[in-house]
Amino acid sequence: MNFTEDSKSLELFAVSPPGIEKLLVRELSALGIEGVVKEGGVSFHGGLREMLLANLWLRTASRVLLRVARFRALSFPELIRKTERYPWELYLPEGYGVRIRVTSYRSKLYHERAVKERILKALENRLGRDPEETFEREILIVVRLVKDRCTISVDTSGGDLFRRGYKVAPGRAALRENLAAALILSSGWDRRTPLLDPFCGTGTIPAEAAMMAAGRAPGIFRRFPFEDWPEFDQSLWEELKNKARAREKPAPAHPFIFAGDASPKALSATRENLQAAGLAPWVKTFRSEIRDLFPPTSTPGVLITDPPYGKRLFLKDREAFYRSWGKILRERFRGWRLLLIFPETGTRELSHLTGLRFRKILSTEHGGLRCAFLSSSL
Repeated sequence: MNFTEDSKSLELFAVSPPGIEKLLVRELSALGIEGVVKEGGVSFHGGLREMLLANLWLRTASRVLLRVARFRALSFPELIRKTERYPWELYLPEGYGVRIRVTSYRSKLYHERAVKERILKALENRLGRDPEETFEREILIVVRLVKDRCTISVDTSGGDLFRRGYKVAPGRAALRENLAAALILSSGWDRRTPLLDPFCGTGTIPAEAAMMAAGRAPGIFRRFPFEDWPEFDQSLWEELKNKARAREKPAPAHPFIFAGDASPKALSATRENLQAAGLAPWVKTFRSEIRDLFPPTSTPGVLITDPPYGKRLFLKDREAFYRSWGKILRERFRGWRLLLIFPETGTRELSHLTGLRFRKILSTEHGGLRCAFLSSSL
């Protein structure tokens, strides 16, 4: 395959957290890429340009997979023989190790560990080296067997896309960057009106909002394994990155994104992360106990947050906390809109304690819990 061609010959799949697929397909559409929603992501076709744009710009995706091989396999010798006929040297350059993830469903080759061993053997035959050799960098290969049909994909992202590179100060139970982006996108925020996160933690929501307001490509500071592909078009990649940089806006004279937290340690982490991302001028941070929370501007805006709910982060008196917060929101934040992520099993109780009526936008997973995006007009 010639990676310099601007064709539509590549079959790609953008992986997303569950329930986020419709947001992801809209992101692709904004890039001029037509996608089809599937369970767990969005499939699309394109050339090298579309693959690069997806890795550079997608905020809600976890990774972008390139479908390399599709065939039927009923025996292990057949699996090895058919796998090794593909040009893996184009996708697995020297200096990278290989990690393989296998799932098998209703197939004769049901033993996933044995499938992995045969795939590794096929790669060794094709590459002429041990694919499991240890390197600092590695490439994920995803093998999926369904009713004896084998699909093998390469992770072009080189790891989770939600790792933007600005989390120099991690914290407990932090919201993943792509979930934070999905929460903001779900709110319909116009990137100009005030946005407040009163439980900012390590600052993920404010940082993602600042990146959106600045027009920054979330993958601009990452390095991807495709940059080492032997037939990679480096000039196209530099062109796309230069266009992305040219789209960035300068920080406003007065920040309209606000990040508050009762914890000095959390605020310190937020400030460190914003500084590392070069986004500090976009966000005003402040310490505030829940009882002292007031709107940061006279203009109503949107309140987007991942509140503590006792399972990921300890709450001394959960009921009292949410009754108090609900009262403050109802009395002080009239005209604002609220969007939050919360465990699905507790949404009815949340509505009862806060005195707010919520509309569920979508369901997803966060911190091992089934959660919902909930919206309310204050």
